[in-house]
Amino acid sequence: MDEYVKNKLIEWNLAELIPKFEAEKIDQETLLLLDDVTLTSLIPIIGLRLKFKKYLKNVLDESIKEPATTVTVLREQQQGPEQHRRTVEHAAAFNVRDILTATSCGSSIVDAIEKSNCISLKERQSMVRILVSHLIERFGENPSGATKVTLASSIVEQFPCLKDCQGKGYEAWFSPGRFHRPATGFLEERLRNVRKKIRRGRQKPVCSDNPRDGSNFTFPDSNVDSERATQMIEWLRNNIWPASQVEQYMKETAIQRAKWIRDDGSKTIMEIAKEYPRLLDTPGMISQDFLILNPDCASKLTENWVPVFKDKILQVASKQKQALNLLHDIETMSAERQSDIAMQLLPVILPTHVYKIGRKTFKPTFLETRKAFIDIQPIGTNMAEYLRSKESIESPYVLMLGDNHNFQAFAIINGTALEQSTLLAAVDICFKAFYIFDVNYPKQCSLVWQFLQTVVYGLPGEETPAVRVLRAFIFAEKQ
Repeated sequence: MDEYVKNKLIEWNLAELIPKFEAEKIDQETLLLLDDVTLTSLIPIIGLRLKFKKYLKNVLDESIKEPATTVTVLREQQQGPEQHRRTVEHAAAFNVRDILTATSCGSSIVDAIEKSNCISLKERQSMVRILVSHLIERFGENPSGATKVTLASSIVEQFPCLKDCQGKGYEAWFSPGRFHRPATGFLEERLRNVRKKIRRGRQKPVCSDNPRDGSNFTFPDSNVDSERATQMIEWLRNNIWPASQVEQYMKETAIQRAKWIRDDGSKTIMEIAKEYPRLLDTPGMISQDFLILNPDCASKLTENWVPVFKDKILQVASKQKQALNLLHDIETMSAERQSDIAMQLLPVILPTHVYKIGRKTFKPTFLETRKAFIDIQPIGTNMAEYLRSKESIESPYVLMLGDNHNFQAFAIINGTALEQSTLLAAVDICFKAFYIFDVNYPKQCSLVWQFLQTVVYGLPGEETPAVRVLRAFIFAEKQ
């Protein structure tokens, strides 16, 4: 333990922790790396741990706001005016182009970006490796938050096609940690992996799941009192006709239904369908509920997929080997067929999500990711047998019966096949079902649904760097 940590513990009235911190050799560097799991072991007494976390958060916030570290200040005091001026100018921005072109791999990345105005997954991964190597070489394995922000902002300033149209534009590359959440972004993830490799054997890696965003849901006001709503819900449970009355009663009870579903967050689709059977056996009810809860974005997929997203998705996918089969003769296809291909290519251009169940780590293949999103089966498939074989699948997904030239599209929800007129309509119903039934996205294809949620429908939610970069490319020419 160094003097910095000792003085901080005394300053925070936590001097009783000094012996423990000395035994564990916690210095200034490792202090800033402490996570919740490590803190639970290091400070088992809850009261002391909460107090420590509060003070540590203040230190982390200050390190992000303050552009110069203590070491930098000392160096500046030792430098002459001219040398100090050059140091400040260098810290103001990174010449990303020069860093990349210093290597043959980086030069090809720069050429590819300038030629196609986009970046493939492999090119982006190589670019991050080169930039992080440069970062570690100059600033060590723990560069300050300000340094990482500077590099991230330099990337999007020098390559505008990589700049996101939301936020400050560089969050996909680096986003500082806030409110007990760790920093994120491609640069931070690479730095974290490098640190793990360096310290492997000394520090146990910690992973966490990344569920669908659970932010607070705001309900519109209902014009129906609870007694009348109860009467209509009871009628709906026992009647499927007349259709106009079913539709009207479902519309008037949508708010009460949404509140009931989200009441404790533990209801399964089967339980909800038993209470509200008309959601699945009456066409249009899922879409109607979604429209009432989210009126501003209900039609965004069907309205914008072809004019806004289709061509950009196809362009990005054209750089991926796994997409070549689907892209064969794409120029000769109709706009509707191209739209279907673009939708099927989303699992190709969004990196496979690695997840954990218990202590086991899973990395689904591209085929597993695509199957969890859109399952393709041949014409003539026995639907009854197929649905029985898929009874264990709880999440909604899309089923295509046939091939890309001739197929039927279904949304499969709780073992019920809801036939739709187009593949786009089937994806639309599936997405809305996730919201209406309040269920998480399947881990195998969560990034695809996350992209549709935050970028296409414009609904709030957590975003991975991969989703931010794809949005940056799609809207690069529309800023």
